[in-house]
Amino acid sequence: PDADIAPPENVLFVCKLNPVTQDDDLEILFSRFGDIKKCEVIRDPKTGDSLNYAFVEFATKDQCELAYLKMDNVLIDDRRIKVDFSQSVSKVWNRYRRKETMGALPGDVQGGGRGGGGRGPNRDGGSGRYNGRGGPPGAGVPGRSNSRWGSGSILKPQA
Repeated sequence: PDADIAPPENVLFVCKLNPVTQDDDLEILFSRFGDIKKCEVIRDPKTGDSLNYAFVEFATKDQCELAYLKMDNVLIDDRRIKVDFSQSVSKVWNRYRRKETMGALPGDVQGGGRGGGGRGPNRDGGSGRYNGRGGPPGAGVPGRSNSRWGSGSILKPQA
């Protein structure tokens, strides 16, 4: 992200959560400080398990500051949580990037979207596994075998 983008001032980062703590639990606890726009416990995309941290977005900066002052080091579900102001700019950055690419059509992007590929050969002209470096380690080096463990023979210095 750009250095010019500042993190939002109305979002708290909450960490050291108990894995059993849910979005609704946090929303109830933090809602006494003001209107909550969004409350999300971050989860592993594959398993759905809690990653033990969350973001709580308030309607105003003042509500956010009050919650920060009152909720840091509070015990929730037998865990002492840590609360700080969010430093993440990912949502702001994603919004910025979406505006920037709105004019491009899906077919205009080289590589065809998701899934990689479409990159062509590497800088040095190689496009295979060894990227133009001449093969596996030891290839073409006198006295070295191409096998991973060596051939057992060592070149002896000439007398």
